[in-house]
Amino acid sequence: MIQGPNRTEAAYRAIQMDSSSSLKDFSENRKKYHKKYVLNEVVEDKDSLAATTGRIVETLLMEPELFDSRFYMSTVVNAPTNLMLDFVEALYKHTAAATNADGVLTREFEDIAKDAHADSGFKITLDAVLKKFVGSDAEIYYKEIREVRSKGLTVVTTQDVTNAEKVVEELKTNDFTAPIVNLVNSARYNVYNQLQIEGYVVFGHMFKSMLDKVIVDHQEKTIQVSDLKCTWAVENFYDEYYLYRRAYIQGYLYFHAAKHMFDELVAVEYEVLPPQFIVCDSTNYACPLIFRMDDNTFQDAEQGFEHKGRKYPGVKSLIEDLKWAIKNDKWNISRENYLNNGIVKLG
Repeated sequence: MIQGPNRTEAAYRAIQMDSSSSLKDFSENRKKYHKKYVLNEVVEDKDSLAATTGRIVETLLMEPELFDSRFYMSTVVNAPTNLMLDFVEALYKHTAAATNADGVLTREFEDIAKDAHADSGFKITLDAVLKKFVGSDAEIYYKEIREVRSKGLTVVTTQDVTNAEKVVEELKTNDFTAPIVNLVNSARYNVYNQLQIEGYVVFGHMFKSMLDKVIVDHQEKTIQVSDLKCTWAVENFYDEYYLYRRAYIQGYLYFHAAKHMFDELVAVEYEVLPPQFIVCDSTNYACPLIFRMDDNTFQDAEQGFEHKGRKYPGVKSLIEDLKWAIKNDKWNISRENYLNNGIVKLG
């Protein structure tokens, strides 16, 4: 039976190779890509509550034994929210930036707090914010994330986990999703969770991917890739996630990752189906749905497309742009504008 590399998530992420995530970053912000993947600088990505819920759900559903290696259970019942959360996150960011290699803080806390206050958007004074912060759950939460994020752990609350457990139960019992998430290995099916694939080539560039779930159906001779997403608005997934977060890039690359991984089966007429997204509600209210790519959306993902007057770049052109930027070490200008000698036509 085919098996992917057996390594930890941290080891997988340490592999110096592009992925759908890095290509998405490049498509949205070349400066961020350059700092994160070329200069290897630490770039903090602020997780939304829905994204954190998704990671917990994914772990509890597919790899529950790895929960403790990914998450730290906070001692607070409720994490800070709204502006206080923004203040805590900003405080953490400036604290991390002011901490040297020996773990010593090189700036006074008061100065760091001033910067965090400016970033947070609080309209009340810093003194008023600190009165709310000092001795509160927010301060405990700040100390926890400062301690454990450097170890690669995500701080979560009991409420976060309880909610995620309800989402997992819904996925396992819902008529639409249960046949997928509950499927196990049998004479007919091979089921792979968190399948790591590296070294596959798309348009002359090498990639790695971690596929949430792959089901090989030996009766139908099909290979189906499924990716789990948690969102605030399940039925608006297409506009608010597939397009806004450019998940079509992920779907396109995952298809090619599966073709590479199962090339021996493809050679004997197994078909890799267009990937699908299993979308659940992070608040466990809306019914989970399955959004499935087809030949048209797959072609759009490759070549680029327009939706409601907005253009979305295709994977083919993004890879060509990325290869050009790497080869020429140019990150402050697009390939198109460089080749046009810096002249941009209006209209």
